Amino acid sequence: MTNLPPDFLARTRALEDAYLQSDDPIAQSGFGGGPERWLAEREPILDAIDGDGDLLDIGCANGYLLRCLVDRGAERGLHLTPHGVDIGPRLIDLARAMHPVHAANFHIANAWDWRPDRRFRYVYTLYDNVPETLLAPYLRRLLDRVVDPGGRLIAGAYGSRSRRTPPFAIAEFLEANGFAVAGETAGGDPPVAAFAWLDNNR
Repeated sequence: MTNLPPDFLARTRALEDAYLQSDDPIAQSGFGGGPERWLAEREPILDAIDGDGDLLDIGCANGYLLRCLVDRGAERGLHLTPHGVDIGPRLIDLARAMHPVHAANFHIANAWDWRPDRRFRYVYTLYDNVPETLLAPYLRRLLDRVVDPGGRLIAGAYGSRSRRTPPFAIAEFLEANGFAVAGETAGGDPPVAAFAWLDNNR
């Protein structure tokens, strides 16, 4: 199996130190735009979730996104059980503390190499968890090994409002690489987050 490039892994590991420069849970998740924009740009992930089940966040950082999705999902009548994986051990410690009832559901690993011993109904991943050249095989691997049959893989991308950078065109990428996109949505005003999802029909 191809390994992730060492420079990519080094940059990914360095995010832990950057995130932990702040005590703010949103900043520890890699976002500096405040709570209102945080929710506006991330709550649309729930548009892809159509029933109760386990929700795995690959690259979960301190677990704050999962807490928000679980709480906001409950307001929509959804019961979601959080699961997470991240390469940063200190971030996983924070995620376990944030989700004490489900602390055993959080694991230290990188997205590319991780081989869970079970599958999940909903799996969320950012497109840049791996280099773009490996994105299509990475997503196929998640469908093959991580997403429940009948489950859903949600891929997300964030741009930057301050830099006026649009999000990566994730739906277009999926379609161009032969994936059948089951749905897509966006977050922010103007849109600075893009999400698309794939159903695992195997």
